[in-house]
Amino acid sequence: MSVWKRLQRVGKHAAKFQFVLSFHELALECSKGPWKPTKLGIAITRRNRKYISQSHDWEPTIKNPFRGTVVWTTPECLEFVTTLYKDSRAHEYEDKEWMVVIEEIEPMGRRRPIASINVNLKHYGHIEPSKTHLTLRMKPTSRKVSEASLNVTFASTLLKEGKATDEDMQSLASLMSLQQQHLNDIGNLADFDDESPAGTLRRKQTNQKISDLASSFGILNSDNAGNKSCLPYVFDKIHVRAFVVLSARVCKCYVW
Repeated sequence: MSVWKRLQRVGKHAAKFQFVLSFHELALECSKGPWKPTKLGIAITRRNRKYISQSHDWEPTIKNPFRGTVVWTTPECLEFVTTLYKDSRAHEYEDKEWMVVIEEIEPMGRRRPIASINVNLKHYGHIEPSKTHLTLRMKPTSRKVSEASLNVTFASTLLKEGKATDEDMQSLASLMSLQQQHLNDIGNLADFDDESPAGTLRRKQTNQKISDLASSFGILNSDNAGNKSCLPYVFDKIHVRAFVVLSARVCKCYVW
């Protein structure tokens, strides 16, 4: 979680819910053309999180060959956990949208979105366990689809309550975003695998610049070798951080 987002959540209440999305019937009408889906699937996603259903056959109706359905005779559901937030003086949670997507599943297994809708989970998170039956009118994301709807049930169970700034109340999406941010800060060592003469010369020049920077901070000063009194200066957080930032600007990547 970023510092700014953490500041925005100071004084707010958090509630962690488990949601269960159950499927009943999907209706999809194709545009007039040669394309017709063979297998369809459902996904629910937010940021880096995505949960997908199994693939199911799309069966055209007798009256309209461009309109077909998928009926779940065997129950199938997707479960996920997310955190809702609200101001301590507010009566309802803040908006938190997840996207429900109808996907065409190609013969090679690739899943292609063809219709979707945003669902605001603040309307379905309740203190007491609850179930809500919905018919979602999907928005086509492909010209091949003219109309789509999905009959589902949203069930919610409150798992835990606490302060929004508590570490264990952060949503999984926020933690994954933070982890991805740290991964992006790590330099790619493969960028230094250039064995050409020009690449070797650039590395030598970079090493010399880093050495000069280190010397200016007293880190590689031979006069201080073995002198324990210089350790607080060498490892002073401000100087080390400045050295790292300056070195990163020279190398144009972060080394940790």
